[in-house]
Amino acid sequence: MVGIGGSAGALDSYERFFLGLPPSTGLAFVVVPHLDPNARGLMPDILARCTPMPVVQITGSQSLRANHVYVIPPGHSLSLEGGTLHPGDLALAGGHVIDHFFESLAADQQGRAVGIVLSGLGTDGTRGIGAIKRLGGRVLIEDPQTAEYPDMPRSAAGTGLADDVLPALELAASLVGLTEMTHLLDERALSQGGSESGTPLQTILRLVRARSGHDFTRYKPATLVRRIDRRMKGRGIVDVSDYLRVLETSPDEIEALFQDFTINVTSFFRDAEAFEALKIQLRSVLQEHQQEQDTFRVWVAACSTGEEAYSVAIVLHELTTELARERPGGPLLRVQIFATDIDPVVVNTARQGLYPRDIAYVVSEERLQRFFQLSGEQYQVRAGIRDSVVFAAHSTFADPPFTRLDLVSCRNLLIYVGTGLQRQILELFRYALRPAGLLFLGASESIGTDQQGFTALDRRWKIYRRGEGEAGRPSLAAPFSPRARETPPGGGAVLKGLAQVGSAGRSDLAPRLHSALLAEYAPPAVVVSGQGEVLFVHGHASRYLEIPPGQVQNNVFEMVPVSLRLALRSAVREAHREQRQVTYRGLVAALPGESQTGESQTGKAQTLDLSVRPLQPASGGPLLITFQEISEAAAEVEEAGNAVEAERPDDAGHRLALELELRHGREALRASVEEMARSIEDLRVSHEELQTSHEELQSTNEELMTSKEELQSLNEELSTVNAEHQVIIQDQARANDDLNNLLDTAGTAILFLGNDLTIRRFTLPIGRLVRLTPADVGRPLDDFNVLLRQNELLADIDRVLKTLEPHEAQVQTQDGEWFLLQIQPYRTADNRIDGVVVALTSIAVVKALEWRLVESLNLNRAALDTRHDPLLLLDQHLRAVTASQALLTLLEGEPTPGTGDVDLPELRRRLRAMIETGEPVSGAVAQAQVED
Repeated sequence: MVGIGGSAGALDSYERFFLGLPPSTGLAFVVVPHLDPNARGLMPDILARCTPMPVVQITGSQSLRANHVYVIPPGHSLSLEGGTLHPGDLALAGGHVIDHFFESLAADQQGRAVGIVLSGLGTDGTRGIGAIKRLGGRVLIEDPQTAEYPDMPRSAAGTGLADDVLPALELAASLVGLTEMTHLLDERALSQGGSESGTPLQTILRLVRARSGHDFTRYKPATLVRRIDRRMKGRGIVDVSDYLRVLETSPDEIEALFQDFTINVTSFFRDAEAFEALKIQLRSVLQEHQQEQDTFRVWVAACSTGEEAYSVAIVLHELTTELARERPGGPLLRVQIFATDIDPVVVNTARQGLYPRDIAYVVSEERLQRFFQLSGEQYQVRAGIRDSVVFAAHSTFADPPFTRLDLVSCRNLLIYVGTGLQRQILELFRYALRPAGLLFLGASESIGTDQQGFTALDRRWKIYRRGEGEAGRPSLAAPFSPRARETPPGGGAVLKGLAQVGSAGRSDLAPRLHSALLAEYAPPAVVVSGQGEVLFVHGHASRYLEIPPGQVQNNVFEMVPVSLRLALRSAVREAHREQRQVTYRGLVAALPGESQTGESQTGKAQTLDLSVRPLQPASGGPLLITFQEISEAAAEVEEAGNAVEAERPDDAGHRLALELELRHGREALRASVEEMARSIEDLRVSHEELQTSHEELQSTNEELMTSKEELQSLNEELSTVNAEHQVIIQDQARANDDLNNLLDTAGTAILFLGNDLTIRRFTLPIGRLVRLTPADVGRPLDDFNVLLRQNELLADIDRVLKTLEPHEAQVQTQDGEWFLLQIQPYRTADNRIDGVVVALTSIAVVKALEWRLVESLNLNRAALDTRHDPLLLLDQHLRAVTASQALLTLLEGEPTPGTGDVDLPELRRRLRAMIETGEPVSGAVAQAQVED
């Protein structure tokens, strides 16, 4: 089954392709050009001139037959189901009739489908060939350098999915060569035989695993065999052992096979009705979450190039915005999406958020304006949506899953893996989801008959809700440790706390500080922000805070002694994050002392308790740090009461130092991670600022590109109409030539006049009546001298226009020529009078014969009159025709010839017998009386 897409205006490409095909190929061809929906389709007539195969325009549901060409009707979309073509509403194609048919062709025929993209404007067909390749079909593309309109071939060739990119004439030979190749492989060819290291399929999968780090042994064998078969055909390899040698020596081929295994084909809002159904289910879930939590967590597994993840992000952004408008003043729910795929190449593509312009055919204009921006020749997802999605290279069933999720979307994976792995993945999803969380699968996927702990919300579009109860930890391909927090604390909460401090004012801190210090017996204390900025100092804190040399620092972590720095940083961070009091007891620190001269000097080690607590819990505001020193006597009493066997001071100090070092090391590692996260956040903010500037510079360009796109679409429609008009003009020119030759051969003088008697058209013989030249077309007839002796032509024409009755008369020109003048009303196809037709036919020969007849009659009359005997001529009905002068004298009358009857019975009898027998009557004497 061969689908052919292109512009109807590029007739040369279609003609060259079909002229290059043999009469019998065993293939069925379906031509899907861009046609004007309001014009009569001429494509079947055009193609019928280029191929001996029957060319049929589709009029209804029609089964495909080999060696036939089928053409889509204008103003319709087209789909294929069970080998039967079904025309449908043009709106179903969303402006991309070729993509729509190619996707239908791929789903119905899979490996038996061939898609061909010929010359045309736009990018229609690019998405469709992706579907054909994903399901094992073939793709041929016309060389853009030879195409009349290179846009469509260039866009399709840019995907890298083509089996051949050739001129249109050579595509025919390539098609025949591809379709004559038999299926090289089946599952048994790869699953049997082989060496000691295993079957060929196992060897191939081992090579892919060694190269990519991913194991495909639990994928469906039929899927793997189809992908391996496609790679072998693409390289022209017939034997599996030859292909194994290629894999062992070519890392690039292993990488290409890995790319084929991952099947990276997706699109925005795939199955638009499914996303509408998901939006309905998410609305009720989000309304519940607004009251229970402030973050909605989503995992999009097998995200490919990111379209699926961004589609979910757009739907959630729309819903949160709508709910915020419905409940003004309420908290805005934060959306956090994790999008993963095992292919790092497509993950990097997804992170950039750049997509071709043809997404405008699947993404509504409103969403394009709201969530995308033009960047050169591509659409880029806006920063607000990109920031809500975190992309990562991740194996769904081998790496640790994300947890505490509200939605899992997996619409491009389960159909390719085996039943056992499907069950394992569904168990993993149940473990990752919160109770009542949603699972969104593809239209061809299912959770099985046992439901796997899920309840169906929409069976058609595969939306499920996780049941209540605990889910056991799923088994993975390799052991793993629990995943650290996906996002470090900081940014948002810190800024919120600073804003609250700024809004409260520093004058308000003193009363709150005094209240807190009274509860702690008023030890030295410092109030800091979540990032360590010193806001207020109470008591004699100079023992613990020291301004370092150099530029003045207002950060408490730079001012405390080095021995306390890590402990303080850890306590502040934990208290700010958890919004609770954090106390480290028994810290040993070398605090500075004062010499007799007043200079600062390092004192002896001092044991103290460090406490950090929020001034207003759960507000994210300032933190209170207190330093409580422990006296030596108290330390000794405490040590004696708590230890059965007293440790030596050196051993106790050494143990405490080791514990602190270990704790500080952990805190330093955590601090480094968080510092890195903050740096990344700062870089992202800078990038967004630059991006904003870039958006402003691109705004004018975006408008121009939109206008260009509209002009291209209009130009394509005009080209299509022009191509059809060219065919019509050629037919009309041929018909006009036939008419001119007919009129010139007939020799009839014909003059076509309008209702206003202006000259429209004439033949050359009309010059005998009116002296006309081709330049006289459009002039009124009364401007010319009509060469008739009795010129009543204009009056006769006027009478015909009024009565609509034809007029016929014999006229004579001033040169003495006789013509038969015929005037007829000019009637259009819809029976409308639009002028007259004046025709002059020469009757000179008729007139000459008429004069000769008259002369002959006169001579006969003269000869008759010379006889002295009465003579009467009768016709076959015994009616008098003529009589001699002698008879007229005898009868003393002049009977009109042809009216008299012979009334003598005997004479009548004898005359009739003569007519019947043909023998003359003579010698009879009778008295006769001829009555008039």
